[in-house]
Amino acid sequence: MKKTIAKILIFVVMFSVFTGQNLFATEIAKDKTTLKGVAYRVTCSYKKELTRDLTVTPANDGRTVRLQLYSNKTQRYRTIKVYKTEKGNTATVKITFPKEYRRRRTGTWRIVVDGDKNATKAVKNVTVTTTNIVTKKLNSGSACIWCIEDEQLIYGKFSRKRRKQASTTKIMTATLLLESGEYGGTTKVSRNAAWTEYGYLNMTPGDVYTYKSLMYALMLPSSNDAATAIAEGIGGSVSGFAKKMNAKAKELGLKDTHYVTPHGLDAKNHYSSAYDVSLTMGYIYSTSMEFRTVIATRKYSFKTKRDKERKTVYTTDMLKDYSPNHKGGKTGYTSHAGSCFSGVYEYNGKTYVVTVLGAKSANLRWDDMKKLYQYIDKYADTKY
Repeated sequence: MKKTIAKILIFVVMFSVFTGQNLFATEIAKDKTTLKGVAYRVTCSYKKELTRDLTVTPANDGRTVRLQLYSNKTQRYRTIKVYKTEKGNTATVKITFPKEYRRRRTGTWRIVVDGDKNATKAVKNVTVTTTNIVTKKLNSGSACIWCIEDEQLIYGKFSRKRRKQASTTKIMTATLLLESGEYGGTTKVSRNAAWTEYGYLNMTPGDVYTYKSLMYALMLPSSNDAATAIAEGIGGSVSGFAKKMNAKAKELGLKDTHYVTPHGLDAKNHYSSAYDVSLTMGYIYSTSMEFRTVIATRKYSFKTKRDKERKTVYTTDMLKDYSPNHKGGKTGYTSHAGSCFSGVYEYNGKTYVVTVLGAKSANLRWDDMKKLYQYIDKYADTKY
């Protein structure tokens, strides 16, 4: 009998060692921690200080309170500030959501009070929305301001919503052409390219164009026949070129973009977002001086290589005279996409890509672009 009891005692001791549980201890019930005073959703202008009084019960010997912000990049919460309550049954601590950490549009925060020997752990999730100054005044369905140097979203209105992007598609077409190694060469125009809808160049099948001339026709008057000729020359076919476009989109981290055509005419499963268009424009503007030269050009003349036809193309960018800070851009329009534009704007040593998609008219598109450029002038320094 004594041996049996001894064996049981040894088992209990070994179980306690390996599991960390004391089978002889009586568990003491802990008080439930409650957090009051901070709503689950908070909306505040960037200009205003955002503070809330958090009431913690019980406070006991003083509780540690951590304010944390969720990062989409790391997919983890990061502690921004740490507070300590006073002792007592109930204590109130002033929580401040710092300006420099408040996200554009919305940010996901949480308040964490760790458990102690007498009380349970408590967590409160808080969604903080920073009210924008311009959002309600924009006509465009989506908009985005992206700072190239800071790699930061400065402003967004449904910036990641998937929608038709029209001829802003041609920014990617230009990117692949410039990176193909064929920019100094020529290509023969196929019948398919010459007959592309809304072609500006009135191409003759069999004529030969330089890729440089096609680039200017692509980006200035937004010539769809030029886009098809480039796609067939660089990708072997439109579908082959689309595969290259999608591969480049994946490389750039474009999560809301899929290409079917090189020109942006409405097609099933052909879409992007204001954010992704901005990233694409920011990428090629940063890496290609030739691209900068092209979008800054108002007028370009050339001759075809076989038939010696003289062509002159003109920009559709109506912001050329708006401000010297505007460095050029790419227009777009279809009946389903609405009026679109992605432009580059320099201010105070920084470069911003501004994109609007889905405006109801060309004039409203330009109005929105001017508002967003003015927005940069007023608020970019604060990174609001």
